[in-house]
Amino acid sequence: MPDRQLFLLRHAKAVIGEGMEDFDRPLAVRGEQAAQAMGRYMALHGLVPDLVLCSPARRTSQTWEIAARELPATEVHLVEALYDFGDGEALLQVIREQGGSERRLLLVTHNPATQHLALALAGSGNPVQRRQMLEKYPTAGLAALTHSGTWPDLAAATCRLDAFIRPRDLA
Repeated sequence: MPDRQLFLLRHAKAVIGEGMEDFDRPLAVRGEQAAQAMGRYMALHGLVPDLVLCSPARRTSQTWEIAARELPATEVHLVEALYDFGDGEALLQVIREQGGSERRLLLVTHNPATQHLALALAGSGNPVQRRQMLEKYPTAGLAALTHSGTWPDLAAATCRLDAFIRPRDLA
């Protein structure tokens, strides 16, 4: 069975929404630029998903729409359960249930759930990047992990952290 790749993309920088529902917050200009840069990086380094599972919040959808302009067309599912700010368990459940047979899966989600899940899954890999991920998972940050099982088998420490890319690394 071929290895599977999981990409965890935190939404890009959103506007501070005074008088606006959190769900409806759009990206800030800086966020739009970071989303585009991350999409370009993903294309350049072959981090191209077969399936995208995205929180339906405006800022996550916009992050993917902008990043996706740099990548081949990919099927996208908006998943209510990904609008989550918990310990990463809800995200893990979505991957197990909706990853299907896809080899390369991308989640576009929120913190702290994204950071918790990435840290929990990364049982091995680059220790410097793991430490960076532990310190801060910035907006538009991307973790690339490799898993040798199926999506239903995904569990803590079953992945290798291949890369952790922050927007400031792309400047």
